[in-house]
Amino acid sequence: MERLSTLDASFLYMETPETPMHVAGLGIFAPPPSGGDVFKSFHDHVAARLHLLPFFERKLNAIPASVDNPVWIHEANVDLDYHIRQMAVPRPGTMEQLRTLIARLHMILLDRSRPLWQYYVIEGLEGGGFAIYVKMHHSGIDGGAGMAALDIIFGSSPDPTPIAQRPARTLSGASEPTLLELVGKTYEDFWQQQRRMLETLPDVGKALANIGRRLIEDLGRGSNAFVIAPKTIFNVAVSKQRSFGTTTISLSEVKAVGNATESKVNDIVMAVCAGALRRYLLEHSALPKESLVAALPVSLREPGNTEMNNQVTMMLCSLSTDIADPMTRLTAIVASSRDSKARLGDVKGAMPTDITILGAPVVMTGLAEWMGRTKAADRLPAMVNVLISNVPGPRKPMYCAGAQLENYFPVSIPSHGGALNITVQSYMDNLDFGLIACRTAVPDIQRMADMLVEEFQALKQAAHIRPSTDDIESIEIGAAK
Repeated sequence: MERLSTLDASFLYMETPETPMHVAGLGIFAPPPSGGDVFKSFHDHVAARLHLLPFFERKLNAIPASVDNPVWIHEANVDLDYHIRQMAVPRPGTMEQLRTLIARLHMILLDRSRPLWQYYVIEGLEGGGFAIYVKMHHSGIDGGAGMAALDIIFGSSPDPTPIAQRPARTLSGASEPTLLELVGKTYEDFWQQQRRMLETLPDVGKALANIGRRLIEDLGRGSNAFVIAPKTIFNVAVSKQRSFGTTTISLSEVKAVGNATESKVNDIVMAVCAGALRRYLLEHSALPKESLVAALPVSLREPGNTEMNNQVTMMLCSLSTDIADPMTRLTAIVASSRDSKARLGDVKGAMPTDITILGAPVVMTGLAEWMGRTKAADRLPAMVNVLISNVPGPRKPMYCAGAQLENYFPVSIPSHGGALNITVQSYMDNLDFGLIACRTAVPDIQRMADMLVEEFQALKQAAHIRPSTDDIESIEIGAAK
């Protein structure tokens, strides 16, 4: 029995029919070399490895009266017929058809009485390939943990290493904790957290001193440290409907632009997103005079940490969408990003990784339901305009049923007040962008995805970068998929 952290549990409390809180990935695979049964091969592969990922064999158990966060308990009998499903897209099996299917699958809530994950093996793609759509609830996993799981779910070679057979699962269900155990766990965790908070008091004092010092510096320079987000067409209450867009750009070319402009990969990603957002809003006559503000997840994981939970915080960054020139915009984004990282560094060491708030399940669930019922996000001011996340992925080839993974597009979460989410996942020399949005707010999301490529070409030209022969070849292969 393991209690969820407040961060993990918050994704349960914020979930409504309009705002599912699962994250996903869409893997596109080449045609299998043997032409065998892909679904059976993948089903057997996962079945043999369930015990290697505790997330796959645990489910929720609520605390009585919802006074505290629920706990994870072991599920002894995972129903793989529910968790692993087989589908096919109709002919001709285009990428557009696949994106439409994924948008619809992403609308469906996971069953909380079961382990919170599902896999869809999708066959019938144009050219003979197949796709795997991976859906996992955010309460149990973040981007870093998801990447740690890829080596187990998929293989790093066409012929994965055999797994030793484990003892057969029992026929009985999960061992349900008693009322006394649940209540005892709640108060045990509560007092342990008070002790940990006392231990962090010196770090809190240092953080407060850093904040005070930076505030004095800001006042001395006359700068405004508080970035205010303008209201946009993305800052509305969301519906159940989803739209999904994808595109890919070359990681090596992104690094070349970064080297030429003394910026990082994440800066280039933000600049490309900023350019696409600016163009999209201009086309819809909806570009604010003020710059859009992005929320950027920042991992708090220590190197080598692969725990199946959430260890992230957020920082804000101006996207400088009020600047037309791509190079000037990139320079402004780099400056904003560095400033935000420095401010986060002032307080990062003092951030609690968990804190118990008794009664939080009732309060937060009620607030989420109120937001959806009243459509309050339509009237409230915007906190941020868009969430942009960059998740480092594997640099080595991955395989399923002997077929090589070609692209891995992330599928994340739109929410009330944030109808658009842009997530990018690196894989080998790809930066695979997955854009997910409320279909009512952003019906033509693939147009925005296509703009990302166009904006990157504009940024390369402005930086005087010419693609190498290898880069041209990889782009042409990618375009033919």
